[in-house]
Amino acid sequence: MSQSPNIPDPGQPQYTPQPTGYGSPSDPYGQAATSGYAQATQPPAYGNAQPSYPYSQQPAYAAPGYGAPYGQAGYVQPGYTQPKSKAAAAVLAFFLGGLGIHNFYRGQTRKGIIHLCLVAAVVVLFIIGGVVIAANTDDFGYTPDGPSAAAGLIFMIAWLVALGNRIWAFVEFIMILVSNDGSLQ
Repeated sequence: MSQSPNIPDPGQPQYTPQPTGYGSPSDPYGQAATSGYAQATQPPAYGNAQPSYPYSQQPAYAAPGYGAPYGQAGYVQPGYTQPKSKAAAAVLAFFLGGLGIHNFYRGQTRKGIIHLCLVAAVVVLFIIGGVVIAANTDDFGYTPDGPSAAAGLIFMIAWLVALGNRIWAFVEFIMILVSNDGSLQ
């Protein structure tokens, strides 16, 4: 028994002629096609309906651990982060540790935000202390003892917060140096 030439065999690839020429649907960029036939596709199995893409539109996925081809996003496993440089994290912790930049670099945004909040608290305390002194100073530059002591206490609290933030950043710097990969885990 032979099959009729009009009925396609589901196990064989189907070739469909595509219009050629400039600006056709198979050639949207106006380049001349080299062949009048599209890429062969297999029909989907029953219950496994997936869209078929022409060869040039298939998504490219790189194997985990390998980079994707230039200009294409590769497959990234959920929860996977790129490894960070231990030296870069240590330099950031040493020079910009009070701002928490090293924590943002390593992906620990909560710690970085706490560092930034401590810096903002120091700035606000210094502004409040300066306003207390400026508001209570007379024309001759004299500040009464009460407001002067209050401003001095506010400045001391601001310095203690700044010192604690810097010590915390220095401890994280040391922990980055002694860790294997630059993370604090």
